[in-house]
Amino acid sequence: MAKLKFTEKNGEVCIICKFVGSEMLNDAEYQYFIDNRIKGWLVPDALSDDKLVFTGARGLPLINILKNGIDKSQYFRIILNLLNILEIADKCGFNMQNIVLDPNYITAEPPKMEIHLFYLPLWYNESTNDGIINCLRKISSYANYSSQYDYDRIDSFMNFVMSKPKFSIYGTKERIRTEAPELFALPDRSEFSRPASQSASSVLKPQTSHPANNTGDTHPFVVPKAAKKAVPLFSRPEPKSIPPLAFEKKPVLPELIKKEIPHTSQTFPTLTRRSTGVSVNIDRPVFRIGKERDRVDFCITENRTVSRHHATIYCRDGSCFIEDNNSTNKTYINGTPIIPEREIKLKDGDVIKLSNEEFDFTDR
Repeated sequence: MAKLKFTEKNGEVCIICKFVGSEMLNDAEYQYFIDNRIKGWLVPDALSDDKLVFTGARGLPLINILKNGIDKSQYFRIILNLLNILEIADKCGFNMQNIVLDPNYITAEPPKMEIHLFYLPLWYNESTNDGIINCLRKISSYANYSSQYDYDRIDSFMNFVMSKPKFSIYGTKERIRTEAPELFALPDRSEFSRPASQSASSVLKPQTSHPANNTGDTHPFVVPKAAKKAVPLFSRPEPKSIPPLAFEKKPVLPELIKKEIPHTSQTFPTLTRRSTGVSVNIDRPVFRIGKERDRVDFCITENRTVSRHHATIYCRDGSCFIEDNNSTNKTYINGTPIIPEREIKLKDGDVIKLSNEEFDFTDR
């Protein structure tokens, strides 16, 4: 896939993309992003035949913000802003494979956690986008949380996301509404209020280039005196209509339309620790294993070589997949080490080893 580098130039984000293999610039898509300048999307600029640079925002790599620590409200603000941008992608028909959904290259600007993504306008793009769900999983896994309560609420949210047979931006946003209703609150209308003695005509007078006067009247929505119809005080300008981005023989947001068959069996796969004989049911979509008791589903005590959040088992579509969470002493399946942050499908009878601690996996 294309080689990416996150840097900064003149206080602005600058992401450099170097083509590899058979990748080449798609001129039509490239021009589309230059012409439309869509909110939440970085703008590409061709430096050479095989290099692009993306600019148009200030901020930090999202991964840095997550690792520095966030609370529940900040987490849901990040996810909500991300979903709003992906909603635009859905409506415009962007090719999901060409959207970079890696927290290392997603730009976030505190304190509002405004998000900027970028789209690779390439033919024969060799990248393998993990999709929206995996992006949310990475954000949740990489983050350090301010409290156990924050962690529990986010863990509950991710279990909700993983339990759904079909990912829905609308449904996910509605879940966020229940977790963080303050993010959906209407703006305080008091900021638009004026003294009773102030006439409506004075509010609707033409706006000048001079600084606000001492009366405190800084209302941004003003119309000329000649206007025959007053503009509602709380109206917002209509968003710019963005034309769809057409593709030839490319899937459009496949993860938003695919359907998965949920696991309906009443029995659960089990994990048995050989050293103690303790067996637990893998009874939730996201099942964490490690030695930090408050933040895992299977706590491995009396073994210091196991990491705090050593590995995660994901259950979907009737199957289980294990992923090593960049542990210190690795995760093994039947004696073979697995690559961190890459899911491996488990089968009945597999022997899982976290560092030197062995487990038997049984798929009932």
